[in-house]
Amino acid sequence: MPTCGRPYHALGPAIQSITRVTPWHLPRASSRPSSSRFSSTLSHIPSLLNAVPESSPQAYLRERKFNDLKNSLLRGDSPSRVWTDYSDLLNVMGFEKLPVEVHQQVLRKCTYPSSEHRVGVGKRLAAGKSPSVRHIHEGRFQTIIRNIRTSNGRPALDDYHFILEQFAAIGYDIGVMHVYKELKQAGIKPEPKTFSLCLQAITYRMTLPLSKNKTESRSEQGRQMMHDLVREMRNLRITFTSTNLDLTIRILKETLDMETFEELMKWGYGIDLSTPDCPPLEFLGSQNIKSDLGLQTPATRIPTQQPFSTAALNTTIDILGRIGNVSKLVQAFEVLTQPLPRAKDHTFSSFDDDDDFGVTNPPCSTWIPPHATPNTTSYIMLIRHLCWAGHATLARHYAREAIYWDRQKDRVTKTKINSRCDEIPAPRISVNRGTLLPILGLSNRMKNLTLTRWLLRKLPGVLKLKRYNLEYYTKYREKVEKRQAREQARAEVKERKTVRKNQQLRPSSGSSTVETSADDTRSDTTANSPEDNPPISLIERSRRNRPHETDIFELDVDSLPPLPSPSSKEPVKLLDINLHIRVLERDIAELEEFSKHVEYVLSRNTQRVKESLGRRVWEDKDIYLADEDTRRSVSREEWVKRVGFSHEKPRDPPRRPSTKIPARFFQSNQVKKTEAPQSVLGHLVSTQR
Repeated sequence: MPTCGRPYHALGPAIQSITRVTPWHLPRASSRPSSSRFSSTLSHIPSLLNAVPESSPQAYLRERKFNDLKNSLLRGDSPSRVWTDYSDLLNVMGFEKLPVEVHQQVLRKCTYPSSEHRVGVGKRLAAGKSPSVRHIHEGRFQTIIRNIRTSNGRPALDDYHFILEQFAAIGYDIGVMHVYKELKQAGIKPEPKTFSLCLQAITYRMTLPLSKNKTESRSEQGRQMMHDLVREMRNLRITFTSTNLDLTIRILKETLDMETFEELMKWGYGIDLSTPDCPPLEFLGSQNIKSDLGLQTPATRIPTQQPFSTAALNTTIDILGRIGNVSKLVQAFEVLTQPLPRAKDHTFSSFDDDDDFGVTNPPCSTWIPPHATPNTTSYIMLIRHLCWAGHATLARHYAREAIYWDRQKDRVTKTKINSRCDEIPAPRISVNRGTLLPILGLSNRMKNLTLTRWLLRKLPGVLKLKRYNLEYYTKYREKVEKRQAREQARAEVKERKTVRKNQQLRPSSGSSTVETSADDTRSDTTANSPEDNPPISLIERSRRNRPHETDIFELDVDSLPPLPSPSSKEPVKLLDINLHIRVLERDIAELEEFSKHVEYVLSRNTQRVKESLGRRVWEDKDIYLADEDTRRSVSREEWVKRVGFSHEKPRDPPRRPSTKIPARFFQSNQVKKTEAPQSVLGHLVSTQR
């Protein structure tokens, strides 16, 4: 990690306290909202100026400079004006010291807000310039921190948080690590917000454009910084918040650091990727020597963890797939989706039972294996990464599993519909074009005709089930609409009867209530129209924001550690019949087009394989015959019979008529015009002779 041995407040020159730095690339803020909280702190400072008699010019000058600084802070003047008044007051004070509160207020007013710094970075990028490496007011921060220490004060954690927020706004990751190092040297215990701001700066820096020769070094530097921060959180026993996990995962997707990811899963979710069905060994550690010797029952230390949700499962699959560790990818998916019921009661050893001795660790009774339910995205990402790695067998296995669970979930949904349950959960798994597309790409790259034929055989069954489900749910929606219409008509008749009774009792009330009730029912029916939520195409679904893809600065850095346990259940999504029918219609349209494309790819690859083998036959080379399980030479006549080549010449496909007139058309006309008179004259001469 690039760190500096000197403290942060000593990095800048000492002359910064008397100089004036004017920002040139940021807009000047002439007026800012004033705050009344400065008056309570600055009101008692004139008593400090009474050490010198009021009649002396020095006391008058100090009071005037102090009033200038006070007015600048209260009015919300520009940062340059506040810094100038602060420097003038320090020059006049001499050896006397200002209270720490004054330095802290100047620290927050001597620069622009972090939002304006982000705007400045955007303007530089839009102008084609590289982003600034350092903060423009870094010297001011160093001077104020040094002045606080000189006045026998101690900077608060909020002061360092303000500096970290400023550095994170421009992606100044090196400065963030310097500030964190000084914060530790000062004996201040960091909070989750401290690490959130540090990770925010590293994440934003990795999103900024860099030259090609600096991209690799910047990625390695960010990886090392993130690794050190995660290790610090583990050593200090600081619980991971949702923001810290989000930012760390964003960095991991760029750096692909397996070691840091394992630590993150271990301390964030309580999952050891080496043994996902057992608690991490760190949770079973003892706290004294007696426990290590087996003389006392060790106390289990399980920190507060984030709940392991389906989104966390998809992120785990994505990162393990990007790293390329297929064995851990499959192991994590199998264990985290189908945990063993009593895995914590079993201990596993690589030695024989006869060689085991000593006291074994007791089972962790308070540990619940984290698990989540997979959805359609889980299978799509798993099959995609397996196809990228070239594992055709595993990809086909999980495609069949997705088809099986699609049928099972649909069967459960229909059973609940037939039993007329009040709340019907929506199916979580549905086979679509995105599930099978990676398999087609793998078979096309490897020229695996067997895999392509298997895919072509599975598509009719998937389409048949989709069409049947579409017909079933369409009829069910019609029944629901008819039942709702009957209930609504009954309610209207009942309401009209009550209105008539009220009119007979109070004839002056009129019939306004009937009209209002009719309007309410119309509004209710129009609100649930099927056109409210149109289906999304495959391209639009791929462009939508995935988990951990929101804006970096929209995350809540003040978020607290999680309160619920990892076993808390996710909210169940209920079935929306209109949305479900639109999804089925979209999937059927995409799968029909996809089936035609698979047929074309199969015929094209089959023809290319036949042509490549035919060239070997024509060159009198041997080929492999699957029915004979051997390689031998084949004659041309036998080869033609085996592959089924046709002796007829294939017809040319009909060409599409072009609207553009070729240039030769005009050339031929010119030639005919010039040659026509000569041919006529020659014919006349020959006839006269």
